[in-house]
Order: sequence, then structure tokens, then C-alpha cells
Amino acid sequence: MPFAVMLRTGCWGLLSLSILTAIARWPVAYGQAAEALTLDQALTLALEHNPTIQASHEEVKRSDAEYDRATGAFFPKINVSGTYTNTNRPSQAFGILLDQGRFTAADFAIPKLNNPGTLENFNSAISLNQPVYNGGRELLGLELAETEQSIAQEGLEETRQRILFQVAASYHALALAKVALRIAEETVAIAKDNLVRIVARYRRGIAVKSDVLQARVRLAAHREDVVRARQRVAVANIRLRHAIGVDYDVDTAESLSPESPPALDRARLMQMAMAQRPDYRRLQAQLHQADLAVQKAKSAFFPNLNLQANYELNATAPFSPNGSNNYSVFGILSLNLFNGLSDAATVRKTQAQVEKVRHLLDATRRRIEVEVMEASSQVTAAAERLTVTEQAVEQADEHLRIMRNRYTSGLAPVLDLLTAELILRRAKLDRVQALYDLHVSQARLDLVTGAVSGSGNS
Repeated sequence: MPFAVMLRTGCWGLLSLSILTAIARWPVAYGQAAEALTLDQALTLALEHNPTIQASHEEVKRSDAEYDRATGAFFPKINVSGTYTNTNRPSQAFGILLDQGRFTAADFAIPKLNNPGTLENFNSAISLNQPVYNGGRELLGLELAETEQSIAQEGLEETRQRILFQVAASYHALALAKVALRIAEETVAIAKDNLVRIVARYRRGIAVKSDVLQARVRLAAHREDVVRARQRVAVANIRLRHAIGVDYDVDTAESLSPESPPALDRARLMQMAMAQRPDYRRLQAQLHQADLAVQKAKSAFFPNLNLQANYELNATAPFSPNGSNNYSVFGILSLNLFNGLSDAATVRKTQAQVEKVRHLLDATRRRIEVEVMEASSQVTAAAERLTVTEQAVEQADEHLRIMRNRYTSGLAPVLDLLTAELILRRAKLDRVQALYDLHVSQARLDLVTGAVSGSGNS
């Protein structure tokens, strides 16, 4: 064999071996990497990693910085400046000589006053501005910043509760998908067992071939259900992972378990929602913010009083002793007499915002009442459905046992046996769906009453 052919053959052999090795190791590297989490662990991870929650934390930081900025309005503003001047303008040259302390009697000569020549001045100055009273805008600005902090905190809490609900719902959805897969696999096992019975009867000559074919078609349909159930598990797994905000595979360590729903007092639940719902409290803070904005807009009609102080050095060269320093202190009082009616328009604008938020607050209250009623009804309905479906599973299981015996005895057609398979499968799926609905509806009730916490017990 030529060397080149041997070389190519060897390379392809090594490549094939590498591919087979990678395929063999794939389940080890990826299939077994899923981390089993309890619901509490999933919720805790979401608080740490979910990007939407992290974004809300940044909004809180922004409001904190805005509060610090509003606090700075009470402190003096200090500025340092330096100015270089080169001029032969008579009036300006006269002032420069005075500021530099170099004015003499000779400078009163008319020719010198009219033609002072070129003068240079290096001005180094420090100025201080201290607000005293500006219609109360500084205090209003600080209170507005505090309200903005409250709004940001309520926004964070609203986001946190919404994300935790999504995580809980995704967690239960994955648990539901896994149970549905197990039911599909159990149905396949039941169908196989029934097929064995039908084939046995066919071989004894007491069943027709169409019964065998019908059973095999039904078994194939059940196997298709298993494939679809596995796909739903994979999709539910991805949804849970992204709801938590992690980049590795996770799995549920807890299954759907029956829980007794608490006694529901809708009046008390409504009171809880009004007191705890972060979106309602955020609107209340926004209403207060709008009231403050009206007061701030009206402050434009009040007088302003501020202090200003300046200290400067004027010399013929930077920081030269050949110059003079001076200071000045001002008390500035001003009053806005007319501003083109813009201030009055601003007041009307802020008052309209107050009414807008007030209407939104009333609309939110009504929406919350509907949501509490709906969520509490869903909890009650899911609990009742769970009781009914548990009885249905027991009855369907007994019905399948009876149909097997009747078919084996020749007292029932094959269609009754295959129908019993479907009835049991449907009853099991209805039961696990009712169980899932109970868990999710309880989580939704916590959400609409503002009682969602970082614990799976909520």
C-alpha cells in the first residue's frame, strides 16, 4: 500500500476514533451535569442570578445616587477659575490697574487714560455660592428623591415577586412534564402487557388478527406519546434554567405532592393585597411624588435668596507678588414676576399628573380585587378537581383490571380493553394536571396578594 494512502487511512482512523470517543463521553459531559434543586434552592438561585432582578437592583442604586445628588443642593458650590486678559481698552485697562494695585496719580493724565497701551492681567479666583431659600425647592427635591427611592424599592419587590412566581411555575411545570413522561411510559408497559394477552388469544385461535393489529397500532401511538413527553421535559427544563438565570442544566429534586389548601377568607386576602402588593404601593408613592411635583412647580412663584462670595488675585504674571487681592460678598434676592406663563402651565401639567395617578390607583385597586377573586377561586377549584381525579384514577385502574379479566374470559371485545388503557391514562393525566394547577394557583394567589417570598412554602 502506498505511504500516502496509509497516511490518509491512519488519519481517518484517528479522526473516527476521536469522534466515537467524544460521542461516548457526551452523556458524561452533558447528560449527567444537571443539578437537582429543591424549590427553595431554585428560588434562592433566582434571587442571586436572574438578570431581571439584577437590573431592578441597579435601578435602586440609581435612585440612591439621585438622593445623594438632591442632598448636594444644600451644600455650597465652590469653583476655582483662572483668566488671562491682554487689552488696550481704556475702561478695562483702568480697572486692571486698580485691581492690580498699580494705579498712580500719573495714570490720571488724559493722554494716559485715552491711550493706556497694552496691559496684561492674570486673574486667579475662587467663588462660593450658598443657597439660602429658593421657594423650598431644595427640600422638595430631597423629598422627591426619597420618594423615588421608595418607588425603586417597590419596583424591585414587584420584579422579585413576579420572577419568583415564574420560577415556581416553571419548577412545577418541569415536575408535571416528568410525571407525564412516567405516565406515558407506564401506559406503554400496560399496552405491551395487553398485546401479550391478545397475541396469546390469537395463537389459541380465539381472537382475530385484526385485534392484534389494533393493539400494535395503539402501542405505537403510546410510544409516540413517550417521545412527545420527553420533548416537553426538555423544553420545561430549559424554561426553568432561564427563569432562574443560570447557564447550567438543572432538575427538580421534588415531585408534585398533594397539599391541603388553606382556608380562604377573600375579605382578608383583599386587605392583604392592598397592604402588600408592591405595584399598588408603588402607585401610592407615585401619587405622593406627583403631589410634590405640584409643590415644586408652585415654588417658582416664591422669592429666591442666595449668598455669593468671591476672592481673587490680579497680577501681571501668574501668582506674581506684583499684584493685589480682593474679595466681595453678595446677598442676592430675586423674584419671578413674569415668565411667559410657562410656570403656570407647569403647575397645570403637574396637577394633571396627580389626577392621572389617582385614577390609575383606583383602576389598580379594582384589578387587584378581580385577581384575588380569580386566584382564590382557582385554588378552590383545583383542590376539588384533585379529589375527583384521585377517585377517577382508582376507578379507572379497577376498570382496566375488570376489562382484562373479561377479555381473557372472552366476555369483552378488544376495543373495551384498549379503551380501558386510554381511560386510565387520561385519569392519571387529569390527576397530575389538577395537582399542578393546585400548586400554581396557590403560587398565583401569593403573587396577587403580595405574599411571595424566597421560600417554596409561600
